[in-house]
Amino acid sequence: MIKDEFKFIGKNKLILVSVLVIILIPFLYSIFFLKSVWDPYGDTQNLPVAVVNLDQPVTYQGKKLNVGEQTVNKLKNNKKLGWHFVSKAQADKGMKANKYYTVITLPKDFSKNAATILDEHPRKMDLKYQTNDSLNYIGQVISGIGLNALNSEIRANVTNAYASAVFDQIKTIGKGMKNAADAATQIDEGQVKLDDGIDQYTVAVSQVNDGIQTMKVKVSPMSSQIPQLASGANQVASGLQTLNGSTTQLASGVGQLANGSNQVTNGLGTLQSKTGTLSSGVGQLASGSNQVTSGLGTLQSKTGTLSSGVGQLATGSNQVTNGLGTLQTESGQLANGITQLQTGSASLTTGVKNYTDGVTSLSKGIDQLAGSTGSLATDTNSLATGSSDLTNGLQQLSGSVDSQNKQAVESAAKLQESLTKYEATLKAKTNQDPDLVAGFEQLETNINALMTQTESSGTSLSTTLNQKLIPGSKKVSDGLTTLNQRVPTLTAAITGLQNGATKIISNNDQLVTGTNSLNSGINQLATKAPSLVDGVSQLYSGSGQVSGGLNTLNGQIPTLTNGVSQLYSGSSQVSGGLTSLNGQIPTLTNGVSQLYSGSSQVSGGLSTLNGQVPTLTNGVSQLANGAGQVANGVGQLNANVPTLVSGVNQLADGTSQITAQSGTLKSGSTQLKNGDKKFAKTLSSSAKKVNGITVTSDTKKMFAAPTKMSHKHYSYVPNYGHALAPYVLSLALYVGALVFNFAYPIRKVSKADGTATQWFFSKITIGAVVAVATAIVEATLIMAVGLNVDHVGQFYLTAILFSLTSMYLIMFLSMAFDNPGRFLAMVGLMLQLGGSGGTFPMELTNQFYNIIHPFLPMSYSIMNFRNAITSGIASNTVTLGYIVIIAFALGSLLLLWITMILLQRYHKMGISQLDDNQKLQAVEK
Repeated sequence: MIKDEFKFIGKNKLILVSVLVIILIPFLYSIFFLKSVWDPYGDTQNLPVAVVNLDQPVTYQGKKLNVGEQTVNKLKNNKKLGWHFVSKAQADKGMKANKYYTVITLPKDFSKNAATILDEHPRKMDLKYQTNDSLNYIGQVISGIGLNALNSEIRANVTNAYASAVFDQIKTIGKGMKNAADAATQIDEGQVKLDDGIDQYTVAVSQVNDGIQTMKVKVSPMSSQIPQLASGANQVASGLQTLNGSTTQLASGVGQLANGSNQVTNGLGTLQSKTGTLSSGVGQLASGSNQVTSGLGTLQSKTGTLSSGVGQLATGSNQVTNGLGTLQTESGQLANGITQLQTGSASLTTGVKNYTDGVTSLSKGIDQLAGSTGSLATDTNSLATGSSDLTNGLQQLSGSVDSQNKQAVESAAKLQESLTKYEATLKAKTNQDPDLVAGFEQLETNINALMTQTESSGTSLSTTLNQKLIPGSKKVSDGLTTLNQRVPTLTAAITGLQNGATKIISNNDQLVTGTNSLNSGINQLATKAPSLVDGVSQLYSGSGQVSGGLNTLNGQIPTLTNGVSQLYSGSSQVSGGLTSLNGQIPTLTNGVSQLYSGSSQVSGGLSTLNGQVPTLTNGVSQLANGAGQVANGVGQLNANVPTLVSGVNQLADGTSQITAQSGTLKSGSTQLKNGDKKFAKTLSSSAKKVNGITVTSDTKKMFAAPTKMSHKHYSYVPNYGHALAPYVLSLALYVGALVFNFAYPIRKVSKADGTATQWFFSKITIGAVVAVATAIVEATLIMAVGLNVDHVGQFYLTAILFSLTSMYLIMFLSMAFDNPGRFLAMVGLMLQLGGSGGTFPMELTNQFYNIIHPFLPMSYSIMNFRNAITSGIASNTVTLGYIVIIAFALGSLLLLWITMILLQRYHKMGISQLDDNQKLQAVEK
């Protein structure tokens, strides 16, 4: 059936011509379309654009600024568009007559607005242009591209003028920084001298503080010791006064006791001397009872009185004995108290001596301190004045630096604001030249860098002055002012200390004299104390004996009374009574002798005690007087101790504060010196850098246009025709296959008794011949008319494979669905027109076409054609393209074969809806 198919074409001239024409249709489609848009941007010099210059020149920074004239001169040498320099009336007339696609107008205030960049409210340069889009939209687009280039030229020229002004301002800043550096150097030299003076001051303050702190340590214990001393002295004085007040009673009592004891002794002596007479009298009494009876009567009448008297005498003697016992008991405590008093007096004497020596040393130290404060007020006043002058100088310097820095930053900020607004205007406009936008961005970046550097240097300098130098100087000045204010208080306190010390020293002699007198009296009292204790002991012993004798006598009084009564009762009992009395006479005599002996001892002891009482009284009186003087002196000392301690503490606190602030003062001075040195060095270095900037015409050009573009082609497409060729070639091959399936009787059966498979091969063979021929003719002729191909073999392979795929796909649709299938093939053509990515990148098309893009065979043929013509496509992408195209072809063949089998089975072979082709479908007889 394949031969029969070709015989049919050879015998039917109309079919043969149709086939031959169909083979040429893709080439004709491609060549006519591509040649019309082969290089539309290569002849833009013929596109008429009118230029109207109404600009008027102005003076800017002492130089003439004529942006309009400069622009026209540059356009005269520009061949990118067909520039026509005309008047405004001619331009309006040409626009109405469709003579010009675009009219560009440079207004009269074009240069004037360019000169307002540093004004408070700068005005933008308004480059006006008018287009006639209806005349041709692409012409308007090309005009816009040319206008962007023109705008770039204008911006470069204006930026060049701006750069000159900016560099002039930089030179001015450099001169100001040089002057500031010189001033900072002078400040640094003055700060070195100030730092040396502060070193000397801190050393002197440290020495004063050491002395005051030592004095504070020595004086501090006195506040607790002196009150104790005063309290002890007052207690001693009080006790001695009490003792002194009691010595008179003691002397009187001892005197009375001595007299009474002497009387007792004398009576006992008389009694003792009469015992012999008593014995004789008793004998005589025995000799005469009458006399005895009479006497006993008289004696009886007196026995009551005698008994009472003896009782009273015994009671009095017992009381004396008890009193002497108590006195003897307390005499040990008295001796111990006197011993303790003697020890305390010695300690007191030593303490008073140490105290007077310490007060003398303290007075000398205070005198030396007072002598050193004479020049303190003058020195601190000079330091405070110098520090205040330094602070004022730094503040003036800071104000000058801030002012200059602010002026520089404001100038740069104005320039940056103008450029930013102009750049925003440019970016807001469509189809702007990227080079122009990039140039303005680079210019803005440079100005930002310049502003940052200027502001950073100024801010760093201002920060150093305001945060370190000026606050540090103020702290130094405030500290010195405070010190200067406290100098009178310090001097007054030292003077008060000096006066207090003088008063204390004047009372030292009195204190020492009183202490010595107290010590002497206590020593005399201690010397006499043993004798006093012995006398009391002897007196107590004698009194005990007297009491014993009296008690014995008192015990015998009843017997005596009874005897007298018995004697008086009867003369018969006189003998017995006298005998009894005579028997008791030895006992009586012995008792009287004992009484006499004890009374003599009591009298002796009391006499000795009475003899020592004046000495005791005198010593106690001296002790009391000395203790009173000591108490008065210690009281005066104690009254002055708080003043002394307070003054020393205040003095110590003041010197401690001064010493504590010395480190801060030194640190601040060192920081100030280092900061001054660094500040001067930085200013000098910055001034050298700024003044070392050399501004040339190349510098200004660099400032206006700091970048250039270097374009390297990874793959090179020479013109618009080469860019569209892959798309147009694929489209032409698909259209050729579509036309063939419209014109050729695809369902015709060349042999009635053939099988479906034979029918299938006859159709795909004729389709393959036409598809391959179409691809070869198109590829060959398109290269012959000027298409340059990098990979010829790949170019032919892509054309043949896509032509076969298109043929078999459309053949399947036409065979399966007849005319509706051909309609579906046309729908496929329309989908591939928008979804294959032949004109714009797929990223720029809408989402629907991006979704169907991977499922369209033309997407892969275009990519492989691009690689064959200009290279640059990844090898794996090309391989994938071939695989997909071949898969589409094989799938179409499989579906075509199944369709033809079904058509034969249902007896649809040779039946078509193409009314004009019915005659061609008859089987040859």
